[in-house]
Amino acid sequence: MAKKSKKTGSGPKVKAKRQAVIYLYRVLGLQSLSVQMSPQTLGPMKVQRTECTISIRSESDDPAVQRQSGGSLLAIQFSSTEEDMLVAAQLGMSLLEDFLSALALVTGSTFRATEPLQVARITEAADECDFYIFRRLPISHWGEPITEEKVDFVKRILAHWDGLEDGHRLRRAALQYREAIGNLDDAAAFQEAYIGLETLEPPLAKAVGLTPGTEEVAGKCEACGHSYVRKKTSLVGVRAFVLNSLEATTAEKSRVADWKLINKLRNDLMHGLIDPENLKDRPNAALTAAMAHLHNALCTHSHADSLVADVYRLARDGQTYLLCGTYKDPKWPELHEWHTLLELEDFVWVPHAQFGWVPELKFRNNGLKDVEGFVAKLTTPFSTATTESLDFPRTERDA
Repeated sequence: MAKKSKKTGSGPKVKAKRQAVIYLYRVLGLQSLSVQMSPQTLGPMKVQRTECTISIRSESDDPAVQRQSGGSLLAIQFSSTEEDMLVAAQLGMSLLEDFLSALALVTGSTFRATEPLQVARITEAADECDFYIFRRLPISHWGEPITEEKVDFVKRILAHWDGLEDGHRLRRAALQYREAIGNLDDAAAFQEAYIGLETLEPPLAKAVGLTPGTEEVAGKCEACGHSYVRKKTSLVGVRAFVLNSLEATTAEKSRVADWKLINKLRNDLMHGLIDPENLKDRPNAALTAAMAHLHNALCTHSHADSLVADVYRLARDGQTYLLCGTYKDPKWPELHEWHTLLELEDFVWVPHAQFGWVPELKFRNNGLKDVEGFVAKLTTPFSTATTESLDFPRTERDA
């Protein structure tokens, strides 16, 4: 039997465990493909062990518009203890993508990636709704002037591609570079950039005296002690270019880190070794590294050494702005009737006396009570964003 303590008093206080708050979330997404289906709420169903209801409906009821413009709205409702609304939005989008994947398997529908439009939440005890409305502002105009000097560079590069033995590979790798730079999916863009590097394996290997795609590994027979050399398939030219060395032991640490990051992610993605939600920021980091080395390799072997950059900045297509807000007395309609809580018009670019061209966003309140809100923008890709990723730009409001 355990002995009783001789100490008197109440003893040390045990900190009460905080009870997790359960939030009811809704996430709305836009799919570019229109569907032929009557609006309805589907479920309940379980996706990734999460009980939810889902709806999918065409943006327009007009059959002609459906065929010409496309567009479907996907909505999902689920409960979660997740407090970060951006993380909850990622979960909701992941569940919707799984639903579309299964639907494509059953129907053969040609669905594309879904774009987040809105996330909202309420609690059972709350009388208000928190929401984020997403608005991605794409870059449809490249603002840097294309000068005669740059066009001369282009002419020389094209001439080299026609004259070099491996010019056809340079053209193919440059196409991979161009496709990757315009792909908003970091994981897919990284794989396009990696293919670009693979395409350059022969010229990169020949430049340092290596046999393209072949690595020689010395060994010794354990039984008789006979020495041998084994050849295995390996991107020796790409590795040597990324490392700027024939051996990792003599390479700079930053280059070794780049090679490990690129090679490991390529292996994980190609062989399906990791779930997308566990990739975190690896695709973006690996994409930046792969694009930097692909850019410099293309410039070096196109005899355009002056374009080789020590610091590479990856251009991406536009920024995502958020309208963050709350409103009182939330009454959500049926899931298949749920729209963005505030009606956003198409944004326009307007000249500003101090900041040049700036985006102008207009939205309309359709009857929500006591709406409060502010504008923010994402500083990281949506797939890895948290509320810590939000930046709060200067805004001006109409009176």
